[in-house]
Amino acid sequence: MTVLAFSAPMVVVTGPTPFVIMFGGVGAPLAFVLAMVVLLFFTVGYTAMSRYLPNPGAFYAYITAGLGKMTGLGSSFLALFVYLAFAVSTYAFFGVVAKGLVEGALHGPVLAWYVYALAGIAATGVLGYFRIDLSAKVLSAVMACEVLLVGAFDAKILWTGGADGRSLTPFAWNSLTSGSVGLAMLFAVMCFVGFEATAVFRDETKDPQRTVPRATYLSVATIGVFYVIAAWCLILAYGTDRAPAEAKANFVTMFSSAAHSYLGAWASDAVTVLVVTSAFAALLAGQNILARYCHSLGVDRALPSGLGRVHPRHGSPYVSSITVTAVMLIATVITAFTVSDLAGAYGSLAGAAAFGVMVLMFLTNLAVVLYFRKQPHITGVSAWHKLIAPLLSGVGLGAVLWLSLTNFTTMTGGSMASAVVLQVVIWAVFVGGVALAALYRIKRQDVYARIGRQQAE
Repeated sequence: MTVLAFSAPMVVVTGPTPFVIMFGGVGAPLAFVLAMVVLLFFTVGYTAMSRYLPNPGAFYAYITAGLGKMTGLGSSFLALFVYLAFAVSTYAFFGVVAKGLVEGALHGPVLAWYVYALAGIAATGVLGYFRIDLSAKVLSAVMACEVLLVGAFDAKILWTGGADGRSLTPFAWNSLTSGSVGLAMLFAVMCFVGFEATAVFRDETKDPQRTVPRATYLSVATIGVFYVIAAWCLILAYGTDRAPAEAKANFVTMFSSAAHSYLGAWASDAVTVLVVTSAFAALLAGQNILARYCHSLGVDRALPSGLGRVHPRHGSPYVSSITVTAVMLIATVITAFTVSDLAGAYGSLAGAAAFGVMVLMFLTNLAVVLYFRKQPHITGVSAWHKLIAPLLSGVGLGAVLWLSLTNFTTMTGGSMASAVVLQVVIWAVFVGGVALAALYRIKRQDVYARIGRQQAE
């Protein structure tokens, strides 16, 4: 539920999905199908490694095991940057949409966006301090509401046939190739970001050997099917001839307008509310994921060891969670005083973070192959799990990574100058982690030996 919430399905249906339709045209659902297939191939190797590497460090642990400690620590710093960037951008988004909801639909007081963002930080900070069970219950309730509304919309469209009938044209290959396949695939893959975080919760599950693989496969499949059907029904709602133009002209209101037309005014109001709750759910999920990454680095002493402390009663990485809350508080205050274009900042940070995740997934694919080659004593792992599927996903993710690099300005929605700055920051963070590992190797060999090992005292 944490992973599904982090993907923010209502936010994706109302935001990135129209972008996939804009670039992929009528074939947008097929772009989601292809993205799901590539990521299922990735999941094969990823979960195979999780069975033999009982470490909640996820990307950090797996890349370290396959590609070495320097690359592993560099990847861990990149992962921290990725989730921090997602969180900062989403807090700004949450503040803006919550402000719009209160002042518009609820006719409430006029307050600055950062008031709502700070309230969100306080709420996620409190929930993140306690056991993961409490957060999971909140996320489950929010997710259920999102799925029910989108499901009601899908059912209505499939029952009535939408504007022109239940056409299967969106699933024809020539429908996708008539648009920009690369950009459609790029934005479709971005919509899945977060599914890889299942592994960071392995220490808080009763049977991680079974739970982590199941949760990862279920996350990819559930997210994928949900987006495929939602994109198809959104296209049918406007008709295959008019949907791409509608996405280009009114991408912000494309879904809410369709919900209003087919379900009634209550549905568009519900969409507004659920976009706010969906953003909050994504922030709560991100809080938990970030806290556990910091916890892993604290246990390994790559970061201050205090971050590795676990609450004796709640079993949560409470020091890391409090630290993440403090960082979010500082970042939001800085944003409030320095950023005037919140929409632009949100797009830039979210796009940069998505690029970082693609880099991490590509490196993890390579790490899976090299890890099993370096561990010939491990038996019972088929070639499909340790070589074929990772190579197939590596080809797909490599293509998406190249597309994201060559279309980085479009992906981040900013200028060439801002795109260059973001690229420099991304790679500087990665290189900084590599350099720190090299320094540990020279000056603190005890810390260097612990990188990626998750050895608690």
